[in-house]
Amino acid sequence: MCKRLFLLTLLISLLVGVSSFAAPVGIFEDTVNVGDDPGIGSTVYEGYVWKSDVLSEQYLITASGHDVWDGADDFHYAYNTVSGDVRVSADFEWIVKSNDWAKYGVMLRNTTDAGSTHRFMAERGLSDYAGMQGRNATDGGSSEFGTAWTTGATALGIQRVTVEGLTFIEGLAEFDNSGVWESRAINLVLSGFDDEITAGVAVTSHDNTHLAQARCWNVQYQANPSMVGELSFPMVPASANLGASPSDVPGFKIQCLKPLVTDGWGYAAVREIFDTGMFKGLPAMPGSQGSRISQFVNMRDTGNGAFSVDNGYPDETYPGVDPDETPAADPAAGDDDNNHGTQVTGYIQLTAGLHMVGANSDDGTIVEIGGIEVGRSGEWKGASNADFVFQVEADGVYDLRALHMEGGGGSSLELHEILMDGTRLLLNDVANGGSAVFAPAL
Repeated sequence: MCKRLFLLTLLISLLVGVSSFAAPVGIFEDTVNVGDDPGIGSTVYEGYVWKSDVLSEQYLITASGHDVWDGADDFHYAYNTVSGDVRVSADFEWIVKSNDWAKYGVMLRNTTDAGSTHRFMAERGLSDYAGMQGRNATDGGSSEFGTAWTTGATALGIQRVTVEGLTFIEGLAEFDNSGVWESRAINLVLSGFDDEITAGVAVTSHDNTHLAQARCWNVQYQANPSMVGELSFPMVPASANLGASPSDVPGFKIQCLKPLVTDGWGYAAVREIFDTGMFKGLPAMPGSQGSRISQFVNMRDTGNGAFSVDNGYPDETYPGVDPDETPAADPAAGDDDNNHGTQVTGYIQLTAGLHMVGANSDDGTIVEIGGIEVGRSGEWKGASNADFVFQVEADGVYDLRALHMEGGGGSSLELHEILMDGTRLLLNDVANGGSAVFAPAL
């Protein structure tokens, strides 16, 4: 009986809510199956219902699609076109979960193209994981942002908010029908989103051969929302000022290595092996260690970042990790080396006030200035920009340290500086207005 009801619901979905009609469905101006192979998908308006003591419109969403992740997405999307600062939120429940990694949630998306930049406040089918994920560049890799959690949320929200001329996207969650939003992620956005974007609800089955169904209700669009979480920027104190650079050699010291064991490899492991020379009581893999001085941090083993020979900044290899290659060779010509770490150090000259730096990396990167962590990207991610805003208390020269962790797949690392007009430079690009960096001795 249950199977018959599901098939009947699916048939009604296909006849009434299918996106090819390109007609409004309730609060949504349009619905669409996103991706090259999104499969079947639909949004059906079910009318007004009482849920959690609220009378609201309810929708049944059916979706296939391989995922919302990597460089392109397959999913069903019900959305409105919006401009300016906006929040979209909704309550959700699963009806059919065809895969533990099926996802539902609320989304801000630049376009309905499969590789569009976006942010997705999502919960997966097991209801044991939720968080904000997204893509910073068209057709680029996907990343996680902020703090995930392991208990089911009763409602999800996502919003774009402008503060002091900077644009942030904030992921929100409500628990136990409390009516109170909790901030789960605040992400600075410098590019990739137009003023006019799409905002709505999304579902993917994570399996093109099966369908998933979810209900959502209490769908809300709010213009000009306020930030829910506390917006604060790390402060690099004047006490960290070195006074003058201990070096007059422009550039960075780059050190790379591979661990002997990879179980537990991640941020904590990279920090441990560079701080102590050991991981799990073992030194680095013999022959994997290397170091050099480079003008920029612009490396790749495979994949790519924002800067390459195409725009005048040839990529370099990871020293030591690619023993058979040289910086003059094509880095991607060698093996795809997995499970390695990089430490970048230098002395950076900064003025007092607000600054922005970023890391385009695959996988994660932590950036520290003056001994203060100014930001970190998601630990496991594809090549994409993660940008960090911080303050400097006084003009001066400060220690710079970045730790990069590569797990599996592609491997790349770039360190950027973003000027207040949005111009993105490789860090130490003094000729184009960037801050000077000087390299410690090898």
